[in-house]
Amino acid sequence: MKKVIFIIAAIVLLSCNNSKKTDPNNNEKVAKKELRPFFDCDKVDHYYLDISEDIFFKLVRKKNKTEKEKELVNIYINTFPDSIPKEDFERILLSHNYKKSNLSIKDEKSIENVFSEKDSLKNDACACIAEYRDVFVFKKNAKTVGIAKICFKNARFQIIGSKINTEGFGLINELDKLEGFVRHK
Repeated sequence: MKKVIFIIAAIVLLSCNNSKKTDPNNNEKVAKKELRPFFDCDKVDHYYLDISEDIFFKLVRKKNKTEKEKELVNIYINTFPDSIPKEDFERILLSHNYKKSNLSIKDEKSIENVFSEKDSLKNDACACIAEYRDVFVFKKNAKTVGIAKICFKNARFQIIGSKINTEGFGLINELDKLEGFVRHK
């Protein structure tokens, strides 16, 4: 049994290290045609959690987590929320030490353009655990209409609230652009 667990763990680790990223300079063509935005919004807020992997994985391994600790684990690596929360999700993020970025109007528009439907090639999937350090909250008339959780490290994402297909999202060059918008400061 230990051998089987070891083999599975080795496969997962090797897949993380050997995951392919799409090279925007290769010969495969990506259509430039911009289609509909994922969200009808007038404001984009970005939140970032600066936490070391050591501290986080100590929390994950902790036996008797508090409800607040369970909530953080669900935000950071799981699919919470799975729909637009009734309560103020931004307040929840701030209570877990996510920090709100100061985005310019230009950055907000650039971010909105990245979160739009495209005719594009799908990325190779990564088997690594997602670390959702970055959360984008899309608003219309001060009401949350969409949430996007992004793991730049492993090219993983979760998009909630879009009424159109988000399957084509996540090309490495898009994620690199998006990361540049929020990390340039």
